[in-house]
Amino acid sequence: MRSTLQISKLLGHVGQNAAEGERGTMRRAIVAVGLIACATGALYARDFGTAGGFDIVAQESDAETPNTGACIMSEEYEGTGDTELSVVRSLKNPALVAVIVTNYNWSIKDGEEHQLSYHMGGYYYDRVASGYQEGIRKGFTAVFPADDFLPTFAKSTNFRIKKGDTTVDSLSLDGSSAAVQAFNRCWAYVKNDEAAKQRERDRFSHIPKDPFK
Repeated sequence: MRSTLQISKLLGHVGQNAAEGERGTMRRAIVAVGLIACATGALYARDFGTAGGFDIVAQESDAETPNTGACIMSEEYEGTGDTELSVVRSLKNPALVAVIVTNYNWSIKDGEEHQLSYHMGGYYYDRVASGYQEGIRKGFTAVFPADDFLPTFAKSTNFRIKKGDTTVDSLSLDGSSAAVQAFNRCWAYVKNDEAAKQRERDRFSHIPKDPFK
């Protein structure tokens, strides 16, 4: 299970990225995801266990800050550089998922942009991916429509990423159906948790946090 600090960095980086052809409106929409990291010290990560080889974690919303929750599923693969694949969905922008891929051997720099294509069975997405670094791991992230990406991910057996004619990596998705089912349960939990906390925020909304300011 990821530490709270790792989750904070991962979620904070998600808000810096936008899909190719969707800059502008989408960039303004997803930059809010980065705000999750601001309250991470007060957030609680709940372990949803492992499904289909993926570890599933729920990041609950902060009691005082709305829509700071998210779900993360990740798997580390055997092979050169131990590639790790993570999928993140946030309440700040629930229509999107961010896909983050890292490896110990890669040299991509934080914030560096590359045109990549993501292939799952007969489906593929072209994206401008942004460089990402977590400790000594380096990789990249891009965003996708959640309602389109997750069902495709669930029914696919392979996830191949290409940079032009070069294969960046080819990852097994043999357990993706079970993983997405667990991820969706995590997502339902995060939404219900946020709804309960919003009721509490509304209950005390008439009382200022600091009446002396």
